Amino acid sequence: MASATPEEIASWPAPNFDHPENRGPILLGLTAPFMALVVVFTAMRFYGKGVLRQALGIDDWVMLAAGIFSLPVSVMAIASLNFGLGLHIWDQKPEWHVPYNKMGFVVDILFPISCSLTKISLCLTYLRLFPSREDRIFCYVLGAFVTLYTAACIFLMLFQCTPIRGYWDTQAGQHCINMRATLISIAALNSLSDFLVYLWPAKPLWSLQLPLKQRLGLILLFSVGCLVCVAGIIRMYYLEVYFKSYDLLWNACVVYAAITTEMNIGIICGCLSGVKPVMAVVFPRLFGSSYKSNTRPATYGRTGRATHPESFPFQPLFDSSSKARDKQYEHAISIAEMNPEDKERRNFAWASSSGDDHPDMPYNTIVVKTVVVREEEIGSPKRGGKDDGGSEEWIIEDFPEPGRR
Repeated sequence: MASATPEEIASWPAPNFDHPENRGPILLGLTAPFMALVVVFTAMRFYGKGVLRQALGIDDWVMLAAGIFSLPVSVMAIASLNFGLGLHIWDQKPEWHVPYNKMGFVVDILFPISCSLTKISLCLTYLRLFPSREDRIFCYVLGAFVTLYTAACIFLMLFQCTPIRGYWDTQAGQHCINMRATLISIAALNSLSDFLVYLWPAKPLWSLQLPLKQRLGLILLFSVGCLVCVAGIIRMYYLEVYFKSYDLLWNACVVYAAITTEMNIGIICGCLSGVKPVMAVVFPRLFGSSYKSNTRPATYGRTGRATHPESFPFQPLFDSSSKARDKQYEHAISIAEMNPEDKERRNFAWASSSGDDHPDMPYNTIVVKTVVVREEEIGSPKRGGKDDGGSEEWIIEDFPEPGRR
């Protein structure tokens, strides 16, 4: 960190404690809304997967932990505005130094924990959705890297000054490590892991057995997390500006804004796929076409008896050509197998687990077929139109894994 020269100090204006130039609104405007969205999206994820689907997994609990650790980071960043954050050095009071640095010390430790938990949760989700050997190796390696990297970050931040209180007490005779090299290296490794975890799903999603438009939509959904990568790059840039300037808290405000934005957007993006059940209830026309709530009646299989949804991970097609991916598969179901109590409409659902019974169906696929039937008595006048009609929809959903009802 640079020190002001005597000439620069002589050029400072008189302190303005009433209406100083302030960057605080930038931090407040980015941190408060995203902190609220973290709470909302995490709650929606747990309501959608825990109540509507009854399919909570370990990735959900890890994401909850990430959200819990993120809250004090956001709160302390906002609270630091009361102790000079965002103000020029000539508008700051000496008594603000200790409380500001104490909160900064806590933020330095909690921030990497929250970010790492978010990425570990996403890796656990990928393990469930993408079961190929290549995907599993990637998730295990990246999860181990993030865990070790975070442990190193916590150790470095905890003992960056000896004694520890030397971080906030300049009279303690402290000895501190090179914080510029440490923080920029940590930020670079964090951004690298961000790019890896948020861009990796594009490859397995592209080979899914879905129409092109739906595959592109899924890739876009998972790639929204690239906003986290942008925030990380901005943070690295302003860290360099921070360490080259003597006006520390003025520049630190932008660093804090990038930190909270990167952390909170990561959690929000990680919860996007889990909030669909709630959105399907609130906006059924937009989100409810392929969602079946656990509160609805059970669907009926080929035997006509009630069945329950079963979990299948994403599976690529054996033929990766676009024609093969977008092909509509059909399997006839006798109308006699329908529930006799419902003569008008019935949804049939079945899953292919091996493809042996019906070789024209792709591996691990869930199909829903809607059949509409109109009964007529013999001798009654025949009305225009067909006697029955049907439609089919291919669904690949985030169902609970087998055995995790």
